Amino acid sequence: MRTMRFATRVIATVLVCAFLALSAFLGYTVYTQGSRWVTTQYNTRLTSARKTVGMGTITDRNGVVLAETNADGERRYASDRTVRRALSQTVGDQLSMSGTGVETFHAGTLLGLGGSIIDRTWQYVTGQSYKGDNIRLTVDAELTAYIAEQFPSKHAGAVALINYRTGEVLSMVSKPDYDPQKLLSRQGGADESGTAYLNRCLQGQYAPGSSFKIVTLAAALENLGGIDERTFVCDGPRYFGDTKVACYGGEVHGTMTLGQALEKSCNVTFASIAEELGDKRLSAAARRMGFNDNFRFRDLVLYQSSIPDAILDPGELAWTGDGQGKLLVTPLHMALLAGAVANGGTMQEPRLIAQVTGVGGMPRLRPPTGQYARVMDRSTADTVGRYMRRVVESGTATKARIKGYTVCGKTGTAEVSDDKRAPTNAWFVGFVAEEDAPYAIAVVVEGGGTGGGTAAPLAAKALKRAISLQTP
Repeated sequence: MRTMRFATRVIATVLVCAFLALSAFLGYTVYTQGSRWVTTQYNTRLTSARKTVGMGTITDRNGVVLAETNADGERRYASDRTVRRALSQTVGDQLSMSGTGVETFHAGTLLGLGGSIIDRTWQYVTGQSYKGDNIRLTVDAELTAYIAEQFPSKHAGAVALINYRTGEVLSMVSKPDYDPQKLLSRQGGADESGTAYLNRCLQGQYAPGSSFKIVTLAAALENLGGIDERTFVCDGPRYFGDTKVACYGGEVHGTMTLGQALEKSCNVTFASIAEELGDKRLSAAARRMGFNDNFRFRDLVLYQSSIPDAILDPGELAWTGDGQGKLLVTPLHMALLAGAVANGGTMQEPRLIAQVTGVGGMPRLRPPTGQYARVMDRSTADTVGRYMRRVVESGTATKARIKGYTVCGKTGTAEVSDDKRAPTNAWFVGFVAEEDAPYAIAVVVEGGGTGGGTAAPLAAKALKRAISLQTP
């Protein structure tokens, strides 16, 4: 009998523990994945709500209306066409063509599916038609429209600009863009088709080119003791296995310090560093910085940046250290990574939602997002940041300089074809070091040529405008 009682208690304890674990897991997934669940095409409650509920208003951080439901129940977008198009993928549309847009990803909130019974009762008593919650975004409409206008015409690409202290997304520009109002009225033309619905900041997966050298550099500083005190020699192309690695334009850089190698973006040096690190240490460092992570952020969908777990070919490993090979990154991830360097090695979780309000402007309880992870040691971040400053002051990114401010960055010129006939993608990632301008940015211009010639000056314009607007 005692044996049976003991066994019963053990089984009961196991069941209770399993139930508690399941409840905790369910609570966690609802908290982190609620938006993903509610926006699924299989959510019939969402489909039904769209027919009877007036969706809430979306505004930018300064109160500029980006989307609202008028008295006739029609959805209307920003009155300024430039703003409307510049924020098209961020705000989204009623047809869910831009699947990562707020209109789709936060549809449950905009339709009031999480609203309180008090709100429902109040709207019923006062005779109001049922309306969902309002969302104020962290983005700045004026800043975003300006960046979109400055983006090189006839080129696709993206610009992601964040506050690296808070993680707030201040601007996401993705080219080409589209007009959600025309799409709603079925007036869209050729520019409202195809990849225009893709938010390249979140979904664009690119080879990073030399902008990845900040990852290789950080990995070297943390794994190869005294490497910052060594010198390196670039006397022309070097073979790694059967693969030749040469510097851009056939340059020969001679003898350099590690900082000078980043400043000149020496492919031979960083390929050699990758070889010395080995694939396991390089991949481990990249994973610590978010590569291969299935990002689960509350406010937005960010596609995965990736690096192979095993890079056995010496030539592929060498080119991986230079930002080529099988690497893929998203622009927002690279902006977050640049921000982590500025933030002493801590990467913030990106925030797109500033506030949610219900009936009468009553704010909803919304726990603030915080840190994503410490992705590098503070001493490493300080050194990387110091070297990135030299890149802008006297290296490949001098066109990113802003008078009166300290800009730190790294350019990238990414090959997109094996035969090197296709125009290269131009990259710049970096940040402003001043406390009153905590901005980090990533720019990629598809087929834009060199990072220093195309992406760096665009980054300077965007950062300068953010500073002038004094976006908090």
